[in-house]
Amino acid sequence: MAYLLLKEVPRYECLQEASTHVPGADPAICELFLNILHTGDVVSRSEAEFLARHGLNQARLIVMVLLDASESGSLRSSELADHAKVSRATITGLLDTMVKAALVTRALDPHDRRASNVKLTAKGAALLRKVQPLLMQWTQDILSALSPAERKQLVKLLHKTQQAFALAKSAGRNGSHSS
Repeated sequence: MAYLLLKEVPRYECLQEASTHVPGADPAICELFLNILHTGDVVSRSEAEFLARHGLNQARLIVMVLLDASESGSLRSSELADHAKVSRATITGLLDTMVKAALVTRALDPHDRRASNVKLTAKGAALLRKVQPLLMQWTQDILSALSPAERKQLVKLLHKTQQAFALAKSAGRNGSHSS
């Protein structure tokens, strides 16, 4: 889901001007943060458009990949929710739409009547086999704009950024403190 819907990040000069109204604001940090958010939005929208052309969205693709990768070829809906890091209610709704689209089937678990096992259908498996290579080619085509050294550096910087946000979250620095 997009959190920032700017067509473009404001020019540095605009951020500099705006920072004069906010004590302690660093326009360079604002520019960096807005670029991170904007990049996430651009990537998410592009991926959503690509997947939509194939009747998928990111959530459906994740479920299909998880099922395909499971040793038994099926997972309980609760396991899918845990692996996908979503609530059980969310996975239930998602699976309902996937069953209607004939991408997955549900069967009662023979060992636990309260649980259901989810499995890819032949249609779901065929769609996954079709989309995965197309998605890989699409990402390679786009990201080949960066040299191998640039890609390596970007991954390193993204990991460092992710760690900084995770550290801030675990330290309780979520922006809710007051002065």
